[in-house]
Amino acid sequence: MPAMLLRDPEHGDAPMDRRDFLGLLTRAFLWLSGAAGLVGLVRFLSYDPEPTIIGRYTLEPPAAYPPDSITPISEARAILVRDQVGFFARSLVCPHLGCVVEKGDGGYQCPCHGSRFGEVGELISGPAKRSLDSIWLGLDEAGRLVVDVRLDVPREWRLIL
Repeated sequence: MPAMLLRDPEHGDAPMDRRDFLGLLTRAFLWLSGAAGLVGLVRFLSYDPEPTIIGRYTLEPPAAYPPDSITPISEARAILVRDQVGFFARSLVCPHLGCVVEKGDGGYQCPCHGSRFGEVGELISGPAKRSLDSIWLGLDEAGRLVVDVRLDVPREWRLIL
């Protein structure tokens, strides 16, 4: 004799047998899974990265930065690199979806999707398709370094002193 705990609203007072109950439970689970998947998809597609910092930042004179140094510029979300040739600056905003990369072992890693970059911003692994973007770098009238994140620059922009 089937269990008579539930009544099937489609069949009036007829008892709901195990097969009907499991079918109802399966349909409810599928609807809930679909709704949860839809919510996740909407959140993914409506991702709004932090706005890009726009501005010009004045730094110290070039002599303040030793050769082969990497200096973070937190307010500009960038790094200043001095190598044997000169200076260059790289944005710390991932070119994949605009997340700010974090310092890790041997370089930087995107916390959003896992792209990895080397110590000076070169691409190690994706999903990003290119290295961290270069930032304009120049000197002001007083001889101090200036970075400007508003200006478009060639991929390998470098200030040679």
